[in-house]
Amino acid sequence: MKRIILICLAALFLLPSMAMAHSKVSESTPTKDETVTASPAEISLTFNTNIEKLSQFKLLNESGEQVKTGEIAVDKATMSGAVTEPLQNGVYTVKWTIIGADGHAVDGEYAFTVNAPEATPSNSPEAAPTESAAPSPAAEDSEAPDASASADPAVSGEPAPADSADDAQAEEAQPVNTMIWIIGGAIVLAAIVILIRRNRK
Repeated sequence: MKRIILICLAALFLLPSMAMAHSKVSESTPTKDETVTASPAEISLTFNTNIEKLSQFKLLNESGEQVKTGEIAVDKATMSGAVTEPLQNGVYTVKWTIIGADGHAVDGEYAFTVNAPEATPSNSPEAAPTESAAPSPAAEDSEAPDASASADPAVSGEPAPADSADDAQAEEAQPVNTMIWIIGGAIVLAAIVILIRRNRK
């Protein structure tokens, strides 16, 4: 009877110590059920006892797909791994498996949420492309005429130099011709008068 009592007493003292010997998470980043407003740079778990180098964890998204992380480092009671790519908004689960100080394998998991604000688009309007101004009719009319048109006397309306000289000579010759005809006519009349007088004599 005494042995049974001693065994029961020993069990009462040993069971709590055995339970406390198993490693468990005492701190984590992000913490359990936390909602973060930016993608975390790394996942870090700290346990209540030192853990072995073989300890690992996995990061899973809402679809259960594993998210790539950097190499997991174990330093005494802490293991951590960098998040190599920004996490999209959603719920993520950290599943860990460690070898505790008592040599037993212990596993567990916890979740956190990423809820980063979405970037708002810029309201500044884009600069409208400038259209090249079409030439106005007045500008088109004021353009200089072609060189060929200005060089052609018939098109430009200006008389050629040779035509101007001929016209000047013709104008000068008209009075001379008139005088010649008058003098000639006077000579003929004088000759007729002389002939008539001679015939009468």
